[in-house]
Amino acid sequence: MVRAVGSYPASREFESLPRYSLFMGPDIKILNTISYYGMLEKGEKVLVGVSGGPDSVFLMRILDKLKARLDIRLSVAHIDHGIRGAASSRDAEFVKNLAKTLGIKFLYKKLKPPQKAKSMFSLEERLREERYDFFKNAAVKLGIRTVATAHTLDDQAETVLMRILKGATLRGVVGIHPVRIDKKVKFIRPLLEIEKKEILEYLRTKRIPFRIDATNAENKFLRNNIRNRIIPYLEKINPRLKRSLSNLAESLRGDFEFIEEEAKKLKPAIRSGKHLRYVLLRDILLQPKALQKEILREAFRLAGGNIKKLTFRHWKDIDYFFRTKSTGKSLDLPGGVKVTKAVDRLLFTRGKRV
Repeated sequence: MVRAVGSYPASREFESLPRYSLFMGPDIKILNTISYYGMLEKGEKVLVGVSGGPDSVFLMRILDKLKARLDIRLSVAHIDHGIRGAASSRDAEFVKNLAKTLGIKFLYKKLKPPQKAKSMFSLEERLREERYDFFKNAAVKLGIRTVATAHTLDDQAETVLMRILKGATLRGVVGIHPVRIDKKVKFIRPLLEIEKKEILEYLRTKRIPFRIDATNAENKFLRNNIRNRIIPYLEKINPRLKRSLSNLAESLRGDFEFIEEEAKKLKPAIRSGKHLRYVLLRDILLQPKALQKEILREAFRLAGGNIKKLTFRHWKDIDYFFRTKSTGKSLDLPGGVKVTKAVDRLLFTRGKRV
C-alpha cells in the first residue's frame, strides 16, 4: 500500500522564515522543506539513496552537515542496475568511499543487466521499481523507517510535464510527493524545493566531486528528452517554467489529498463476495464524480486489476457503462477484470464468471 502523507506539520523552529527565498542558503531551504512537510523527527535513522550524481551527493553532504541539528543518524544505500558496465562499478566505489569518509554505514546491491524491455519507458519504470524495492528492503534490514531520495524541483517539473504529455489524471499531475509511505517505509524528498542549478553551484563552490551518468544525455529516454529538449524550449516562453510546474503540482496536491481523505470514508461501500468485489449503485450515484472515480478505482484494484493499465478511455467507458447499460451487461477491463451490472450493483471479477 502506497500513500501520500498530507496535513504537513510545520516546526516552530523555522516558522518565522519564509518557505522559499532567493537569499536563503541551500541548507536553510532544506531545513524549511523538512520542517514544513514534517519529514523528520528527532532521533530518527535515515537511509539516504545515493547514486553518486550531483543531486544525491549534495543531499548526502547537506544531511551530514545538518545531522546534529536535526538529531538524525544516517546510512547510505547504492544500487548498480548493471546497465553501464565499468562506469557503474566506479560509481559504486565512489559512493562507498564517500560513505567511508563521512563515517556512514554503506549498503550496496548489484543487479544483473536487465533483459530487453518492450520500450524505453517500460525499462525506466522497471529500474525505478528495482531501486525502490532495494531501498525498502535495505531500510527494513537496518531497522530504518525513513528513506531520503534526491528528487529536486527540476525532477518535479519534469515529472509533471512528462505525465501531462502522456495523459494524466489529477493523481498523476500532483507529481512527486514530498512525503509518502510505502509498506511502512517513509520516503522523503528534502530537495524538492531546490533547483538543480543551485546544487551545481554549491558543489562547484565547495569543490565537492560527484559522478556524471553519461546516459542522462541520451534522449532515447522520455525523461531525458523532456529535460534536454522540451523544457529548454519552453523556458524561452516562461523562464520560470520549472517553478511554475512545481507550484502547479503543489496546488493540485491539496485538492487531491482532500479527495483521497473523503474517498477513505467511502471504502466500506466496496463489499466482498465469493471471488468478487461489488459496489451498490446507490453508493456510487450519490457521490460527486471525483469520488465515484475513487470508489471504482479501488474496487478495480481490490478485484486484482493493475491501476497503471487503466487509460482515460477506460475511465470514460466505466462511467458510461454504469450509467447507461442495462442489467446483465458487462465490460472487459485490462488484466482480465470484468465489470458486470446487476440489478442494484456493479460486480468486479477477475478470471471468474459471475
